[in-house]
Amino acid sequence: MQLTESTATRDIFQYFTFGRIISVIAILVVTWLFIRYATRLLDLLSRRGPRIRFLAKAAEPILRIILWFAAMLVSFHLLAPTRQTFLAAVGAAAIAIGLGAQDLVKNLIGGLVILGDRPYQLGDLVQIGDAYGEIDHIGLRSTKLTTYGDTRVTIPNADILDKHVFDSNSGVPHCQVETFLYLPADADPDEALCIGYEAAYTCPYLYSAKPVLALIEDKFDQRPYQRLHIKSYVCDHRLLPRMQSDITARAKREFLRRGILKSWSPSA
Repeated sequence: MQLTESTATRDIFQYFTFGRIISVIAILVVTWLFIRYATRLLDLLSRRGPRIRFLAKAAEPILRIILWFAAMLVSFHLLAPTRQTFLAAVGAAAIAIGLGAQDLVKNLIGGLVILGDRPYQLGDLVQIGDAYGEIDHIGLRSTKLTTYGDTRVTIPNADILDKHVFDSNSGVPHCQVETFLYLPADADPDEALCIGYEAAYTCPYLYSAKPVLALIEDKFDQRPYQRLHIKSYVCDHRLLPRMQSDITARAKREFLRRGILKSWSPSA
């Protein structure tokens, strides 16, 4: 038995020649370089407009996964040993996976599920757990997003399968924006609603193909007040904070001009 195992091990080292190993390394390096420059080309194309950006972003992870799988298949073809030594190598790999690579395998399976089920795609504005931002990388091991605070968040794919994913735009540039404004309890609700609609419709970032909705409700926190809730759509989700700020500024200027906030002034 020991002689058979020794012979199988010796056959593996005899089969893995220097030329074969160099060929596999060259294939992997060429694949990595090709993916890198293809990603840069897709990034350049995505800058021409929001719709082109989403088409380019959707193609990027698919292209990357296909190229890596093709490279691994070619590498396996070059390094494929005999059946006996292959079974020995598979057994050793199975033991290694069982002992130390369980999380990696879970993440790889999660990455394949994400690519197949497509709960989101590159360029989408999503919330995963406590992280909220734009998806800028989908890999077999992890997903990465960038928040509006320019913070990069890396989430293992295995964790994503167990969490709720909230997608704000689902492959299109526009998404809904919610803006909240606060008014005194004695403010005229009809007047507040008119100002809310006017602020939204005059915003330069508005996606006019979608409706605007303004709602007002009574609230209480130490004292009563009214909350104006404006739902509108931004033309590009990357402009979401700017749209919220613009609508707030426009509405507040009008509130101040009409004296609606007078009861909240220090002298009142």
